Amino acid sequence: MSSDSTLLEGLLEKLSSADAFDREDAISELSRIDDIQADAALVTALEDPDKGIRETAGEAIVRRRSSHAPTFLCQYLANESIGTRNLASEILTALGKQSVPALSEKVFDPDRDVRKFAVDILGSIRDASSIEVVVRALSDSSLNVVCSAAEALGLLANPKSVGPLVETYDRFAEARAQIIEALGRIGDHSAIPVLVRALDDTDPVVVFTAVEAMGSMRTREVEPYLRKLLKREDSALQEAVVGSLIKLAHATDHSVLDDLPAAQLQICLTRAIKSGDRQTKLFALEELRSWETPAAVDLLLGALADPDEDVALKAKELLTITATAAAEKISQALRHASPVVACSLLDMIAATGNSHFILDVLPLVDNADDGVRERVTSALGRIGDQQVIPLLTKLATDHVGHIRSAAFKAMGWIGGNSALDTLFAGLDDPYPDVRQAALGAIVLSSSADAIARLREDLNHQSPLRQIMAAQALGWIGEKAVVEPLIGALNHPEWEVRKSAVESLGRIGDRAAIEHIKILLNDEESQVRRSAIDALVALAGDDAYRDILSLLDDEDLWVRFHAINTLGRIGNPDATTQIVQFLTDEDDVLRVAAAKSLSMLQDKRALPFLRSQASDGNRDVVGAVNDAITKIEGVA
Repeated sequence: MSSDSTLLEGLLEKLSSADAFDREDAISELSRIDDIQADAALVTALEDPDKGIRETAGEAIVRRRSSHAPTFLCQYLANESIGTRNLASEILTALGKQSVPALSEKVFDPDRDVRKFAVDILGSIRDASSIEVVVRALSDSSLNVVCSAAEALGLLANPKSVGPLVETYDRFAEARAQIIEALGRIGDHSAIPVLVRALDDTDPVVVFTAVEAMGSMRTREVEPYLRKLLKREDSALQEAVVGSLIKLAHATDHSVLDDLPAAQLQICLTRAIKSGDRQTKLFALEELRSWETPAAVDLLLGALADPDEDVALKAKELLTITATAAAEKISQALRHASPVVACSLLDMIAATGNSHFILDVLPLVDNADDGVRERVTSALGRIGDQQVIPLLTKLATDHVGHIRSAAFKAMGWIGGNSALDTLFAGLDDPYPDVRQAALGAIVLSSSADAIARLREDLNHQSPLRQIMAAQALGWIGEKAVVEPLIGALNHPEWEVRKSAVESLGRIGDRAAIEHIKILLNDEESQVRRSAIDALVALAGDDAYRDILSLLDDEDLWVRFHAINTLGRIGNPDATTQIVQFLTDEDDVLRVAAAKSLSMLQDKRALPFLRSQASDGNRDVVGAVNDAITKIEGVA
């Protein structure tokens, strides 16, 4: 006997052990053996008395995806234990298309219950390869099997099954509801005649099912038949008809809803918003645009808590539009809202900027939920009333960083000098996003006091504060800050010099040009690169000769930046200097040279470019060929 056979026999014996841990170990080992007996053993473990072991065995079977497993599993469709049968069904479904052949055989099993289970599972798998065998089940001698076959074909949703379903409609009156439902799921227009017939069926279940199916047809061809039913004195039927017309309007044209009874339309829209599918909910919410009633506001408020994010967002959007008219209800809802709904309401209040809501928002400043406090901060900022500055000052000391950041942003929106002390204190916050929010708020104020304090910060004991001051003065962009920024070009910290030169480039005062030229020789390479950009921003094409000198810079990335910048300036006199870099030992510079020559479009560069068309670097070759193509195309 081989060692593999001995191992397998041992595991099969272990699978019968009284010790659950032994049985669990056996399943783990069997799941790694590629053998039909191992497959069979794992399936038998579905009858284990321990639920955990049964589930472990099921997971192992799905994970292995053995071609033998479906045949073994199908044997359990006749099992007397509902739990075992259901577990086998779940695994067959999880195996998907792999289970279809074995299940297809069971569709013709002598046991009608087995046939029904097989058809049900094929419907759940929804693989097109099973359509033919499920269609054959429509002729089964068991009504239960026929009903299951109709339901399965609805799940498969293939137009090929419409004909057989229509033929079965008259042969099995008891299966008509399932057949009509399936035809609605398929949505093929060829089924409309039988749906119209079903509207006059004596069975109200069939009639209601036909009404619902017509709503899924996505064609106005069914509209007259549905409207005709509105004349029947049956309020439940009328509501069902309006519900289908709503679905039809969503799929075709809004005018489908014209002239419908207002009461039924409101009831159906309400039901659609509360329990419809995602698309129907969104459509029904959109319909509320034309409503100006308390009931509409209540529906929108309720939809804020919808688990579908898009539905909740749509409700918030519509509430924002009607916020002024619905202010009282929104205020009431905010007092008792869950954190999730409160956040949505506060977002909506922030979007409106309506000062009416200040008193409703204030009690939430100390809310335990971080998200609510953050939304409160934004709402107060958007409302923009100076009287909330003390509250924002309090929130600017919150233990949560993103709330402090939101508080500083809100102060920036409100503006004024009353919060400058708090804003400048925020520049020392340990979190970068909070510091940037405080700095942004200072820039937004752009007051004389703010500029004066920023000028002082250029000499602050903290280099970080000096850097931020230089950045802020550049963003403010007033001529009054040019002189202190020029002074900062001599700062001992290179980060400050870099921020200062970038700010001068942003402000655009040509008085700074000669000072910036000096930084082209700065000891720090990042400063030299920033000086290149600032010089081009201020001097334009006149910066050409100064930047040429940096082609010999000791730093690779300064040379790279100089090459690219000369290409953007577009002075063809740079061609003779740049072509030298086509043979540089560094790939990055060869690529930069080719791209820069492409921008210069000087035909004198063509011989040099062609000589490098066989470069060993693919990126270089691509850049060279692109440059050749572009220059050759120049007239």
